Amino acid sequence: MKKILVLVILAVIVLVPVTAATNNSYALGLNIGTGASLAGQYQMDKFRLNGNLGYGFLGGGFVTVDAWADYRVAEFDIGNIPFWVTAGAGGHAALSFSGGFAFGVAAIAPIGFGYSFDSKDFPIDLYLRFAPGVAILPKLGFHYDVYAGAVWRFD
Repeated sequence: MKKILVLVILAVIVLVPVTAATNNSYALGLNIGTGASLAGQYQMDKFRLNGNLGYGFLGGGFVTVDAWADYRVAEFDIGNIPFWVTAGAGGHAALSFSGGFAFGVAAIAPIGFGYSFDSKDFPIDLYLRFAPGVAILPKLGFHYDVYAGAVWRFD
């Protein structure tokens, strides 16, 4: 019963900001770095739900899935160009088929740096992201992903 209560509380914590946001949009794009992946986002003002599905290049190649939430923690200008910084938390899973079947899971804390084109004709976000984490399966250790990406926003 306690586990169900904790899951309900976590769902409410995630859903309340989702329903309260006024500037919602979806975004789809691509990432390249330690792997190549398709990227998806549900954007709500400064809060975002993110997901990646792709192929990892490290460790002999594998299918990867990432899911996390992040928040825009800072905004600044370099010259007259506005940039933003995000920080978040989530999970990473990987399936490897080279040299036998293997499964891995990690808790991640992605940190991103990016720029948004605010044009109606060109609604794109460009970003660099570093996702350090703790590998939980198959054994405890360090995990990381680094990539550059771009997503197209759909209002």
